[in-house]
Amino acid sequence: MRTRVNKVLRLTKAEHVGDLSPSAVQGAIAAVREEGKSLQTCNDTLRAIKQFSRWLLRDGRAREDVLVHLTGFNVALDRRHDRRALTDDELARLIAAAKGGPVIMGMAGPDRAMLYRVAVGTGFRANELRSLVPESFDLGADPPTVTVQAAYSKHRRNDVQPVRRDLADILQPWLEAKEAGRPVFTMPDKAAKMMKKDLAEARETWVKEDGPSEARKRRKDLCFLAYRDSAGLVADFHALRHTYISRLVRSGANIKVAQELARHSTPTLTLGRYAHMEVLDRTKALNALPAIERKEPGHQMARATGTDNAVPCTTPDQERAAPGAARIAHGTPKPVLTGHDGGVGDVGRDRAQVAAKAPTCARLPLKITGATFGIRTRNPRFTKAVLYH
Repeated sequence: MRTRVNKVLRLTKAEHVGDLSPSAVQGAIAAVREEGKSLQTCNDTLRAIKQFSRWLLRDGRAREDVLVHLTGFNVALDRRHDRRALTDDELARLIAAAKGGPVIMGMAGPDRAMLYRVAVGTGFRANELRSLVPESFDLGADPPTVTVQAAYSKHRRNDVQPVRRDLADILQPWLEAKEAGRPVFTMPDKAAKMMKKDLAEARETWVKEDGPSEARKRRKDLCFLAYRDSAGLVADFHALRHTYISRLVRSGANIKVAQELARHSTPTLTLGRYAHMEVLDRTKALNALPAIERKEPGHQMARATGTDNAVPCTTPDQERAAPGAARIAHGTPKPVLTGHDGGVGDVGRDRAQVAAKAPTCARLPLKITGATFGIRTRNPRFTKAVLYH
């Protein structure tokens, strides 16, 4: 950040706070663009000088933030350094090549292998990994954790990151040889160059593996373990963070869990930029969908409707003469929907008229198993003729 701010100040020739005007800063960003830098680099430079302007306001060195209204470019129009996620096979071969390799940029092979393991096991950024000391690791906890202090975290907070138990078991003996209070990783400034060399070594080993000569020739045309693939995506050191998040999403973690472990402010950043799904992953998701098939009606047993073996129900006079006889004879209760045990309805019909209408209730598609005869309310209004048709 300091380098970018100094570059803008040099291009604007600003010596006082008042010299840092929006037009001067826009001219400086245009000069950066003319140098052949990408839109992403221009946006990073603009972001740095805007942070400097906000600090001037908070510290009382300026009356207002004059750069607050400046906006960046649409980086989608000029993508030059998009990253990809490594496959599990690529990652295993990279770690193996680093572990057995020579010292590269001042870092021994076993230390590089452990660095790659921790990077892809925590999702930490390069500067966060540089800040780790033996005291940052609590491998005896459940679950084991690694802590980045707020001074080195991107969001200026203590980040306690859980790790897998198998990674903790590998880290435990390796940390015993590290000096307390000292960084466990002596990383170079350009970690991407260091990893690029390990990738090249791992790829060369893979190409030369035993097998038919035709297969070895075909491997040279593939992008496996290549620093830049056919789509232009690169596998630099920060790609290990992309790999960490992609493996989380691929494992089935929900959006909230993936966002929390990635330590992102929004799930859009987690899924939109860092989660990379391969064709195989998309194919598995499609295969998990249920098949669309038309089922023939004859292949399913129809559900009983209650009208099977329906018989005419008894009249009120028959039920009073032999209570329950009809039910016993037919084997199942047949309710009599007469509305009362006798009497005259409110429409003036006598008992004989009601009895004459009662047998027509057999046409009702209703079978109430176990019901008693009659209605508990004993409301004469239920004997109206309209209820029996």
